[in-house]
Amino acid sequence: MTSLPIILDDFIDDDFQDQIEDCMFKCHWVFHNDNSLGTKTLDSKYRQFLNPLEYDIAPAFNADLLNPLNKKSCEKVGLMIDAVCNKINFNIEKIKRCYACIGAFIPHKTKTNIIHVNAKVPHLVLLYYVNDSDGDTILYDKTIDDIPYEVQYPDEYCDLNITHKVTPKKGRVLVFDGKYYHAPSSPTKSMRCIITLDLFGNFLDNSYSFPLPETNKITYS
Repeated sequence: MTSLPIILDDFIDDDFQDQIEDCMFKCHWVFHNDNSLGTKTLDSKYRQFLNPLEYDIAPAFNADLLNPLNKKSCEKVGLMIDAVCNKINFNIEKIKRCYACIGAFIPHKTKTNIIHVNAKVPHLVLLYYVNDSDGDTILYDKTIDDIPYEVQYPDEYCDLNITHKVTPKKGRVLVFDGKYYHAPSSPTKSMRCIITLDLFGNFLDNSYSFPLPETNKITYS
């Protein structure tokens, strides 16, 4: 029976890992002053570039890989997704969300970013680490059944215990049940690039199922 979380290392060869890293340079990126909501930078009328050494922020760049502007990168990443799902015997019904994220590093200043779940509905999270860096992914013991999705700061709602810390390593994949609260950490030694996806589908051994919500299904009358 499948047991989550799953960590895979070097399941694709070095050349393919390099190709995925290379295609990140061709993405359409959007800059965010703060990927952790540590400072309420949206309170001001105009957006400003702030110094992370002075403000409690974790700057990041995000790219929606499902955006047509990122079609070529998405096609390359799609091959990686297929390889992962074949390896773990997961049958995909739909990719709900697929983002790349680059976290800017701040020397000697790491922080845990916003603790969250990606969606209200059952889903499988797949994280692919594009490069070697620090900035662990942290998994907690609480789920959306324990803390409502709408809670902005789960650690202020109840006590959270860390169950896993996963260090970014080029070619590494982390797969876990999306109902569990989790958070990235900001890097201190190098840029941190990951690809994050939410998947609907089921494991072939029927150990876990993440059904496609009815609102996303096509019906014919």
